[in-house]
Amino acid sequence: MAMVSAILLAAGESRRMSGDFKPLMKWGTRTVIGACIDNLKRSRVDEIVVVLGFRESEIRARLAGAGVQFAINREYSKGMLSSLKTGLPLISPSCEGVLVALVDQPMVGPDVINPLVVSYGDYDKKISVPTFEGKHGHPIIISRDFEEEIMRLDDNHPEGLKAIINAHRNEIQEVPVESNAILEDIDSPEDYARLVAQVPSFYDSHRWTP
Repeated sequence: MAMVSAILLAAGESRRMSGDFKPLMKWGTRTVIGACIDNLKRSRVDEIVVVLGFRESEIRARLAGAGVQFAINREYSKGMLSSLKTGLPLISPSCEGVLVALVDQPMVGPDVINPLVVSYGDYDKKISVPTFEGKHGHPIIISRDFEEEIMRLDDNHPEGLKAIINAHRNEIQEVPVESNAILEDIDSPEDYARLVAQVPSFYDSHRWTP
């Protein structure tokens, strides 16, 4: 199986959350970012890099003992592409694919991540995209072969990472999954209220819970 590293993008200011800071909002017994990390740790990714920016020292203190690498994006105001470019240099040289995970999606669990990871490398394609009922979602896995192309993109490119995906649509492998979580994200207080209401109140005691 190909080595896949995860980069969790969590550097932004949560400007659309009406004063709440998304990564540290409650998600069941955990925080949003804690749930994202827990999902990745329970999946089959080989390593995890978490990119922080806004209030990074506060988050790092909360995540002590998480067993992940941290990358700090001092220019987080430039957006997610700048965070991805901050995280890429930290992943292992042996990594073949990069799973780009979003802190907006604490509901995306191993049931989504593992089919992407396991199937990556089974196809002669360099981009794996999950689908639910024919619709594309997130997270995606993108080949390390595109790293230089990503690093050359302007941080303010209007399409961001989509510019790479759109330029290489012939390299996309669709991976059907059985969860509509790939189509959801926390982008507003209303999204948060709707999605957090679906979180089970109980988590297994052996799980790491920041």
